[in-house]
Amino acid sequence: MARGFRRVDRDQQFLLPVDMREWLPDDHVVWVLLEVVEHLDIARLEARYAQGGPGRRAYDPRMLLSLLIYAYSAGVRSSRQIERLCRTDVAMRVICGLQVPDHTVIARFRQRHQDFVRELFTQVLLICAKAGLGRLGAIAVDGTKIAANAAKKATCQRQWLQQQVDEILTRAAEQDAAEDTAFGPGEHAEETPRQLQGRRDREERIKRALAEVIAEEAARGLDAEATAARKRASLEATRAGRNDVGSRPVGADPVAIAEARLQAAQDRLAKEVEAKRAQIAVMRERIRRFEAGQGPKPNLGPFSFDENRGQQVARAKRWVARAERELVVARARKASPPAEHEQDDLLPVPGGGRHGPRGITSKDDRPAVRRNVTDPDSRLMHDSNGGAIQGYNAQLAVSDDGLILSAQLVQDINDRRQLQPMSQAALAAALLVHQARCLGQCPSLGRCCLAWAACEAGNRPRDCDDTDCPCLADWIGALLFDAGYWSQGNLTAPGPDRLIAPGKNAVRPQPGQDHDPPPQNADPATLMIYRLATEEGAALYKRRSATVEPVNGHLKDRTALRRFARRGLAACQAELTFAALVLNIGKFCRLAPARRSTALTA
Repeated sequence: MARGFRRVDRDQQFLLPVDMREWLPDDHVVWVLLEVVEHLDIARLEARYAQGGPGRRAYDPRMLLSLLIYAYSAGVRSSRQIERLCRTDVAMRVICGLQVPDHTVIARFRQRHQDFVRELFTQVLLICAKAGLGRLGAIAVDGTKIAANAAKKATCQRQWLQQQVDEILTRAAEQDAAEDTAFGPGEHAEETPRQLQGRRDREERIKRALAEVIAEEAARGLDAEATAARKRASLEATRAGRNDVGSRPVGADPVAIAEARLQAAQDRLAKEVEAKRAQIAVMRERIRRFEAGQGPKPNLGPFSFDENRGQQVARAKRWVARAERELVVARARKASPPAEHEQDDLLPVPGGGRHGPRGITSKDDRPAVRRNVTDPDSRLMHDSNGGAIQGYNAQLAVSDDGLILSAQLVQDINDRRQLQPMSQAALAAALLVHQARCLGQCPSLGRCCLAWAACEAGNRPRDCDDTDCPCLADWIGALLFDAGYWSQGNLTAPGPDRLIAPGKNAVRPQPGQDHDPPPQNADPATLMIYRLATEEGAALYKRRSATVEPVNGHLKDRTALRRFARRGLAACQAELTFAALVLNIGKFCRLAPARRSTALTA
């Protein structure tokens, strides 16, 4: 039972200890973080500062780096929020030494040194490797979509972009003419640097987006010249009566299509009439030979000597009549507003099907080339929830114990083309991890026996036959990929051993069931499916979801990287790499003190 309440004295002159090291417990993560940052080589980063000149002193780069790492580990990425926490958060006050860097200092530090982040990531990876992190028995690779700092509504097609560029050029010409009239030739009205820079940045983004759309349309055959060629080829095929015409191109003239179909029908009728004339001639010759006693009596049956009658001729006439009606309707639709025919569903249109004329179908939903004017490097992608986001595809290669070996940001909307690049990145990172802790203690060779050539070819090193060799403990057992990487090329690509799922769990053969062995000449897909159905393959692939999926969740939850703060592929790549660096440091900080000290003193 309490005797009373403790007295709260807010008039206390000094409540905190005099020594700043007493503000946090000895096992706080900040002390480990500061020790790790002290062991990083940032000489190249410090060399970018011009020292000894006029002006105030710059903030210590190690302090700013430690501050950003700790803020990211707490899910705080806003420079303004970091500045506020430097005044209120005890751990951040300890990191800064009671200094409060302005949010512009934090933002410019992050922007200025973005190309140095990859080197920092490699250094942290080597420190973690020396501490024993990074088991390479199985490496899981997966992709996750991260939203860009741009809205989906800012993703536009070529027509809108071309219109904006034309308006920019027209407005610039009108403004130059007005300023020449008001101030004289060569004189212009003054604009603030912020207004001028903002307007120019937007104009440059729009022009760049238009140039990329035009280039991609040309590469995909969607430009004006290729589209016109497809229209001409479609009309020629339709006029020739070919059956492999397919759907008509986008924007094709329905009147031209109807005229081509009528020409094809008339040509077909002419051929059928000519064939009927040939049959009549043959039948007359048989009758003449019979009457001359030179042949058997011909079986006339329902045969007609009228060249305009017969089953094939009648069918060709129906095609001509139908094509004539389609031409009339197409011309009427072109000459009159669409509203007059909105309720008239009985009129035939060009492109009738097997069971009669089809209604008007639009092909405007065909995938078009688009670019975002806010972040032209981002792409419109489908996320795991079935929706669409404007963002990037983040590819992660994670070791068996959850250490991020490589983090790459790509613009592909799916993962199919990323298997080989990520395999090479995982192999390079795995070699660095092994070299960081290899002591050359191979009993047979007295040196490291793990060769890069063997890693790249996917073969175990043949120079060493000792099963107790410590180098073989870092041999990559297999790379694990989900169904997004399934393709024939990925199954047969060179490299280390891999497991690729052909689909979701429901469609994959489950282990423990009786499966027929694959045939001797089985293709790679059949062999992969059979391997996943074995107990060993299923147990190995099961490690994938427990390895890389939690890291994806930590990336978006712990570091709050669900949306990039900056724009552009290079800037977003640096932000992703820095977030991966933070997660690796977090794993290092949770190790036992003895393992940490061993890695930092090596």
